[in-house]
Amino acid sequence: MATSLKASKAFLPLSEALWLSPFEKEPLLSLEKMASPWVVIHPIAHCSDSSISDTSKKKTETVIISELLFNSARKFSATSLKVPKTNRPEFLKTDAITLIKGAPDMILGGCQTYYDQNGNLAPLKQNIMVERMDELSSQGIRLIGIAMSTDMLNLESSTLPGNMSLVGIIGIQDEIRNESPEAIQLAQGAGVQVVMITGDRRETAVSVATELGLLKNGKTVLTSAQLEKMTNDQIKAAVPQIGVIARALPQDKVRLVKVCRSMGLVVGMTGDGVNDSGALKKADVGFAMGSGSEAAKEASNIVILDDNFLSITRAILYGRTVFKSIRKFIVFQSTVNCASMAIVFLGPFLGFDFPLTLIQLLWVNLVMDTLAAMAFGGEPALVETMKEKPVPRDQHIITSNMWSAILVNGLFIAFLCTMALITPAVRTLFVRDGVMSERVFLTAFFAYFIFLTNFNALNARTPKINVFENVTKNRGFLAVMTLIFVVQIIFTYLGGSFLRTEGLLMSEWILIIAASVIIIPFDMCRKIFVRSLSS
Repeated sequence: MATSLKASKAFLPLSEALWLSPFEKEPLLSLEKMASPWVVIHPIAHCSDSSISDTSKKKTETVIISELLFNSARKFSATSLKVPKTNRPEFLKTDAITLIKGAPDMILGGCQTYYDQNGNLAPLKQNIMVERMDELSSQGIRLIGIAMSTDMLNLESSTLPGNMSLVGIIGIQDEIRNESPEAIQLAQGAGVQVVMITGDRRETAVSVATELGLLKNGKTVLTSAQLEKMTNDQIKAAVPQIGVIARALPQDKVRLVKVCRSMGLVVGMTGDGVNDSGALKKADVGFAMGSGSEAAKEASNIVILDDNFLSITRAILYGRTVFKSIRKFIVFQSTVNCASMAIVFLGPFLGFDFPLTLIQLLWVNLVMDTLAAMAFGGEPALVETMKEKPVPRDQHIITSNMWSAILVNGLFIAFLCTMALITPAVRTLFVRDGVMSERVFLTAFFAYFIFLTNFNALNARTPKINVFENVTKNRGFLAVMTLIFVVQIIFTYLGGSFLRTEGLLMSEWILIIAASVIIIPFDMCRKIFVRSLSS
């Protein structure tokens, strides 16, 4: 079979193309890869090179009479042309033809003949073509049927023209990215159910889904026709086991999004075409492809610039990391607030006022707001985060475990500070010239409160017992914590009357650090106790 790749208006963005011949004994011909990313397929693939060359020279004389654009409902597109006698192959006896391309099942069903090697019409053995199509589809190859008719399009009915003759079937193999199976497995491990919704044939969808690992653990395959016969309640029952939906229509995507959202699930939808806009809009998160249509991008929430599923998986990972960082910051800040409020509330009853000045309180606020946000904002995106279960849609931001950390640690810090303020023996530890110095004691309390809250940041950073796990991966956290300690020490010596501070002795610093680091083993005990209760 002679196949020409010379100039034509019909072109496909293929990395590899397969031409499926209607001839019974002719083998499948693999087209060579072109230097250009475009492979040009002439609609009349069986005529001689010279005839096509003559046609291409005068292609401007060909007139488009009518055109029917592709949509997912009719699954084909067609163009009626008027081709002058001097501008058409010898075997073509009429000057009016219609070129059709679309779903091979539909195209093949309307053809009784095909063009042989000489451009003559011959009876088409559909069973042979169906067998070959099924064989290719089972290998994950997508098929496009091409036919020609001497009848004109009926734009009112938008149906296939009659008297069609098969030109051929093109097979397109979209190579699966090497990282895609692993990315899907990572998403599934994170509790994300990945469903492939495609307009391809069932056999093609099953082949691709199997290679991607979407049909493990008893996952099923549904077609648009099967989905249409199911009620919403039946779909709800089937959703956990759905792996693939083949021959899908745009309305199938929208319906599936609505049903899943009604189940309380968080739904993400990917798409690149105009027909995907409805589903992208209805989903909780719409992912549009960077190479997709502008309509899809406008309807989406996120645009995946590299068209890669791995980017979606990474988005989930970083999204979870940011959400966990927000929770860590809330625990840290709320613990400081809880401790401060408890001290202020208990002060009048125990005979003391809050011992920090307004300027010192500004530093405390800077520590628990700005610097803490910088510290927790740099938490690393760990792969182990993807092994955790998804957060339910209706779950509160502050969980019971967070409340435990806020209240228990906050009250414990308040207890330690209160005991330091009301215990006379503590004051006698801060002496100058043989006399207890009130200013030195208040300076020590200021440092003690800052150190307590700073060490507690290690507790808030992780729900695990080992507070130092992965701490070196967040260099920003270590830098901010170190900065707080260093600035606090500098304030002590240089603050003077502005901060109401006075320099402390080395023995006093050791005492403050030893008394403040106790918050770490205390929170370890709390975590162990909470974990034992939950188990």
